[in-house]
Amino acid sequence: MVDKKDIKAWYNQKHRSEGVDAWRPLEAYPIFLDHLNIKSGKKLLDIGCGTGHLLKAAAGKELQTYGIDISARGVEIAREVSPSSQIMLGKAENLPFPDHFFDYVVCLGALEHFMDLRKGLREMIRVGNQNASFCILVPNKSYLYWRLKGSQGTKQQQINEHLLSLDEWKKLFDSEGLEISTIYQDSWPAKRTKVFSSANPLGMLKRLVYKLGYNVLPLRYTYQFIFILKKQFS
Repeated sequence: MVDKKDIKAWYNQKHRSEGVDAWRPLEAYPIFLDHLNIKSGKKLLDIGCGTGHLLKAAAGKELQTYGIDISARGVEIAREVSPSSQIMLGKAENLPFPDHFFDYVVCLGALEHFMDLRKGLREMIRVGNQNASFCILVPNKSYLYWRLKGSQGTKQQQINEHLLSLDEWKKLFDSEGLEISTIYQDSWPAKRTKVFSSANPLGMLKRLVYKLGYNVLPLRYTYQFIFILKKQFS
């Protein structure tokens, strides 16, 4: 059975081998800030901050930026990438921040790898202030491509990966006290696909079909969802 040590080791190895290129490049992150409709001077927390690109983009918008990651090597890289951010090593299920501290809480492609999803969500809610906005990127169990190839999940499923459908994610967020403002399709997989990355005609055709097809996928069959959420009020 996978435990916390296994997960830490996996992410440390990925960050050691791939460095600043372990995850998406810097240009992939401003869209998340646009979805949050950020205002300068506010405080933002990135949970599972990886190589720090989201923090760098947010700091460039004059936000006070904080990050946390389970990978020691990831934290080292993130501090180099976004030196103005306060970045620390730690677990998402036990955030070292006071109650109601942040205006924006971001978690991109990390929640599904938490050992305890519900505890992680409760910690996000705890550190967000009354009017905080949350941006959470999560994978879709019903992604059409996975259905067609007869398998599910990413390379990270070997350590820990919770896959849920659109309706299941909605129910989880609602049950933990988060109200959905908007749901967006994650457009990065199509944007990063370069049709002419090789001269092979069949390869070019496959990439073109994927790129065009991805952009017209119904939301419930897309790869990942970008949820923008607020705290529920009774």
